[in-house]
Amino acid sequence: MAAKHNYKHNLMFAALAAALFAAAPAFAQDAPETPEEPANDANATSDRLVDAYADTLFGGDEAAAAGTIAALRTGSDITVTTEVERQATNEDGTPAVDADGNPVMETITVETVVPNGVGPMGWGEVDHSLAMAQALIGNGTYASLDEALLGASTVETVTNEDGTTTTTVAFSGDGILAMRADGMGWGQIARELGFKSLGEVKSGRAFADASARGKSAEHRADPAVARVDKVDRVAKVARPDRPERIAKIDRPVRPERPERPVKPERPGRP
Repeated sequence: MAAKHNYKHNLMFAALAAALFAAAPAFAQDAPETPEEPANDANATSDRLVDAYADTLFGGDEAAAAGTIAALRTGSDITVTTEVERQATNEDGTPAVDADGNPVMETITVETVVPNGVGPMGWGEVDHSLAMAQALIGNGTYASLDEALLGASTVETVTNEDGTTTTTVAFSGDGILAMRADGMGWGQIARELGFKSLGEVKSGRAFADASARGKSAEHRADPAVARVDKVDRVAKVARPDRPERIAKIDRPVRPERPERPVKPERPGRP
């Protein structure tokens, strides 16, 4: 018997702590090796990524951010802790209800271990993964970091023969890590997820554009919203009428000059 549930995830990773940047365990032959680097450099890079993503992806939990970043860096398997709210069952396996017939709800914790097929990542790849996850959450494609990395999740509860129930959480396996494990380049992954380029994601334009599109859609849906904060245009001030031009005064007509008298011819010289 399957049932619908309300649930939320907390992303956790296995194998963190002291062996964080020690020699990595054996991975598949085609998996890239994590390059060795001084511990101080590794810590500084990790701290920069924690500062960049702790607030937006981990609710300000810097320890959780550091753990996720370390696991992506070393290629550890992913353990997702999911809190599921479901209807409780009676001892005989029937759904529990109260005296008024309302369902009796309970919250349980389900842990799901998902193999990380990508293997160790470089710091830049870790940054790419988290930046894309942040953009996907920002534009509403996924609701959480684990779904952005692993794909959409589904919860299923099955009633066993003895009347007990078993709840499992499964991921679709088409998230960012799956695409990378299939050999896709980061630019190709970005385009597959609906972005113009990896540069658009890393610059933050993807989230900003999504927010702008949402705001435009809101204005289109509710014309009243579009009118908020608009200032009425000030009516143009009418220009005063220009005074009429004074008509030009006609110049007096000059009198005609009298004709000059004809000069008498001079007598010829002797």
